[in-house]
Amino acid sequence: MSPNDLHDFLAVLALIAAVGVVLMVLARIIPSVASVRFLALLYKVQLPLAALVATTASLGSLYFSEYGDHWNPCRFCWFQRIFMYSSAVILIIAAIRRDRGVKWYVVPLAGIGSLLSFWHILIEHHVVEESELCTTLTSCANPWHVSFGKQGVNTFTGQFEWSGMPFTLAVMALCGFAAILALLLTPEALSTPELEEEEDGESAAG
Repeated sequence: MSPNDLHDFLAVLALIAAVGVVLMVLARIIPSVASVRFLALLYKVQLPLAALVATTASLGSLYFSEYGDHWNPCRFCWFQRIFMYSSAVILIIAAIRRDRGVKWYVVPLAGIGSLLSFWHILIEHHVVEESELCTTLTSCANPWHVSFGKQGVNTFTGQFEWSGMPFTLAVMALCGFAAILALLLTPEALSTPELEEEEDGESAAG
């Protein structure tokens, strides 16, 4: 598998993670028997899933920088790595120890990482200008590869243009951080009157 193919594959995983985040949010704001059961199931596996997301993101970024056609992480990529790598280590240990209290440590890390990823996306879309430190090293505004679309400055018009649904490493990082946040903030006590009545009926029948 080439680095570009791996980038596209990880972009698919990031898209799945983003869809999962939306479903988790909808399940919280639209209570029903199905949503309660969905969140209850996620709560049981929240630590291994969060650890898997952080570890996959960390290993993917390491592969790109070591073997991805000499890709050099930009300044904001390094910032995001700091928070993703540390989250991966903590979550792996927490998953092994089944320590749900880890959210008090990882949620702040993932929250800051999300903000950094969002700011990096704004830089890539030329909404905000990159700093001089970015331009003197590796540009933060020019993504190494784009999946599901195209983005960049038109060489003829000088205007920024994009098409499709461009997924860059910054977008994937944001999806990863958001998924970690959504998983770790899945509530423990989940119930609805409909579910309680259904459970009572099952108990009576038994």
